[in-house]
Amino acid sequence: MATGGSGAGSGSGGAGNDHYKRNTFTSYVAPLPGDMRATADTNEWCLPSDLRDVHLARPRLLPGEQIVASAPAYMYSPIEPMDSSINISHNNSNGNGMASVNDGGSHKEATFGLLSVTNFKLAFVPLHATSKRNPEAGVVTAPLCDLYQENTYLGRNEITLNNIDQIYTIAELGRAASALQAARMASHVSRRKKLEPFKQHNISGRIAALHIVCKNFRLLKFAFQQQDSKLSGASDHGKLIASALVRFAYPMRHDLSFAYAYREPYYSTLGPATGTSMYASKNDWARELIRCGATEWQVVSSASVPLLQNPLHAGKYTVPPHFVIPKSCTVDRFLDLSRAFCDSRAAFWVYSYGASAASLVRLAELQPAAQQDTKLENVMLELVRKCDERRQLKLLQLTDRLPSIQDVRRSYQKLRRLCTPETPEKFMLQDDKYLGLIEKTNWLFYVSLCLRYSSEAAATLRSGITCVLQESNGRDLCCAISSLTQLLLDPHFRTIDGFQSLVQKEWVALEHPFQRRLGHVYTAQGSGSGGSGSSGGNNGSELLEGEQSPVFLLFLDCVWQLLQQFPDEFEFTQTYLTSLWDACFMPIFDTFQFDTQAQRSKAVLDSQLVLRPVWDWGEQFSDKDKMFFSNPLYQRQKGDLAGAQSSAAGAGAAHRRSLAVGHNRGGTAGGASGSTPSRNTINPQLFATVSSVPQDRFLQPAHRICDLSVWDQCYYRWLPVLDIRGGGQPQVDLFHRLLLSNIAKVQRCLELQSYEELPDAYFEVTGESRSSLQKEETPVEDEAEYVDGVERRRKPTTKAGTPTNGFSPVSGNHLQLSSLSSFFPFGSPIAGDAPHQLYDILNSSSELLQDTTSILDKSSIL
Repeated sequence: MATGGSGAGSGSGGAGNDHYKRNTFTSYVAPLPGDMRATADTNEWCLPSDLRDVHLARPRLLPGEQIVASAPAYMYSPIEPMDSSINISHNNSNGNGMASVNDGGSHKEATFGLLSVTNFKLAFVPLHATSKRNPEAGVVTAPLCDLYQENTYLGRNEITLNNIDQIYTIAELGRAASALQAARMASHVSRRKKLEPFKQHNISGRIAALHIVCKNFRLLKFAFQQQDSKLSGASDHGKLIASALVRFAYPMRHDLSFAYAYREPYYSTLGPATGTSMYASKNDWARELIRCGATEWQVVSSASVPLLQNPLHAGKYTVPPHFVIPKSCTVDRFLDLSRAFCDSRAAFWVYSYGASAASLVRLAELQPAAQQDTKLENVMLELVRKCDERRQLKLLQLTDRLPSIQDVRRSYQKLRRLCTPETPEKFMLQDDKYLGLIEKTNWLFYVSLCLRYSSEAAATLRSGITCVLQESNGRDLCCAISSLTQLLLDPHFRTIDGFQSLVQKEWVALEHPFQRRLGHVYTAQGSGSGGSGSSGGNNGSELLEGEQSPVFLLFLDCVWQLLQQFPDEFEFTQTYLTSLWDACFMPIFDTFQFDTQAQRSKAVLDSQLVLRPVWDWGEQFSDKDKMFFSNPLYQRQKGDLAGAQSSAAGAGAAHRRSLAVGHNRGGTAGGASGSTPSRNTINPQLFATVSSVPQDRFLQPAHRICDLSVWDQCYYRWLPVLDIRGGGQPQVDLFHRLLLSNIAKVQRCLELQSYEELPDAYFEVTGESRSSLQKEETPVEDEAEYVDGVERRRKPTTKAGTPTNGFSPVSGNHLQLSSLSSFFPFGSPIAGDAPHQLYDILNSSSELLQDTTSILDKSSIL
């Protein structure tokens, strides 16, 4: 703290701390952010010597990544108060770089560090007491959090530029005012200004603080130290960062994305035996036709159609590389009919169900010029009707029943404002009328509508009637309803591999415009109103602001609602869904970065873009993180083994448990060989015509608003005020994993006829002591036993008789379990020995999670 002088920053919280008296002594306290009364003698911010090397705390850079701008800054919690009564002081005794904030007796912290903008991300590297310093490189890095989800490419305080949606600047209030005071005035329009994407050169005045609103509901708040403009070398740090952000966070061309600069080779771990189908070849679609028993449909590849290869005619069509059309129609006639529909999206087959192979078909609406004459639409529907065995068809018009993409965008923006309050006062005002505000967003209403009409479509298919989903362009909410319908009917799509295949088929292969809907690219016409979104024309890579709409998030929310209603029917967890939404803004992976396959191919050809599918989760996360993608309640049914990728000989690799869940220790499900799919084109007529999709595993969800919930892990995880230690769904999930861990130990004891590894819960219930059991059972250490011809060795025990597996007594488990965040693994990290205890639970339970057979199929252990 400061020495000498009164009112020079003793940290008492008085109003006198808002300014500094005449500099008649040496101060060891940093001026308040925004304080303009620095002199030449205090040009180093008056920081202690161990904090002046802040620029050494530079972020870790990827190959091809470059720093655009850096500045010292304070990072604040999203809803911590930032007013004039806050005192900031640096503890000189330990140099921890944490600002102690006193506000009405409560203790809060503001972190001091280096804020950097690169061509890939916005990174804040704090200076902590526990920082690890590399003496050779002279770099200070933040400590790692063992139980916080760690991304290979991003640190905890880093976000990609793709994730930035809105940037607000907070102007300083005067020469003697602090950045904290300016931040407190953020709600005032005159002080809080939004930076527009196309006005980079209009940033005027000094910037005391920045508010950055992210697309994944995160709010970042930074305040900057200001220096007197008369001093040599002085700069406006806030303006420096803001200018860099508005320039690089809103690219006007897709090739300005970091993916084009990141040229590192990619070695896929998604081998041919994986259960995730990419639907990037004709064979992938043919296998799906075989699995569904759809014999009246044919796969068409654009590369094999002369009309689509003719430059004079190719520009008239925007069809995907592979699509499925009725056999009763020739390819040329189908393409001729498709010109009357938006985006050339005539009737595309996506799924068939039941003994009668009733089909699920996606269809766009007629072009505005052809809407007066519905003859062509009737012709197309008649072609679809001929593919139905019972000649029955139901047209489900989605445009009039579901919200438009503009409605979804407005609802999302209202929901995000509710989840990103700037101040505690605003949070409390929202909390008082929370339910009313949630209702006004209409988000749950739209989720309800999606579940309702997907249930209607599923019921139509179950009754043996073909269902045609029609939407304006057939590429937005049509994707959501079609995907949800298949989730309700087919248990294969409720596995991790199956769900990833479903997203690839419905959203990627059939070309949902991710680039425009997620706002990856901006254009000077950003004020345009946009529309439903035709991807045709010469400006397909550009984005009108009115076309931004997180339709994919609406779909993920619907899937999360299904997880809540049917917790044992899905192999994946809400953590998997949340991580998938975050991955939409990771430009390194191409899955969610393009509107069409043609754009992706052009980027590879012209710019040598390295394609990396997001489904290769090992590229982003460690095995520890991927363990939380698996649902401990999921039970594989016998029908799942038969309803895999192939239902006939030679149709490819049988379904196996996803490689995303740790290491695949076993073989393919059901003892299948897992051979590589044939390179030759598969003819569905050569195989069985009966669908292998089980018909007794469909779901009927409740879709009323009163039956729905708010996806708190995804929307509220960045609000520490809502974090509940030892509560929430993660706590329940961990207890389930602990139960699986105990089951695994008991089963191992029964197999080996050795009971020294019994879980602690056994001794708690029976009242026996582990030491007494050890006296009765005196196993020979490292003695080999053979079970079914496989050698197994007992684990060595300690002198106290406790297995050396890192599993602590029951009391320790309770302490560890109670320390979890309700937003785990996105909440605050766990301290102490808890990581080691949790790893033991994860490793034991993962043995059962990765098993291809159900726990309930094994011999009873009771």
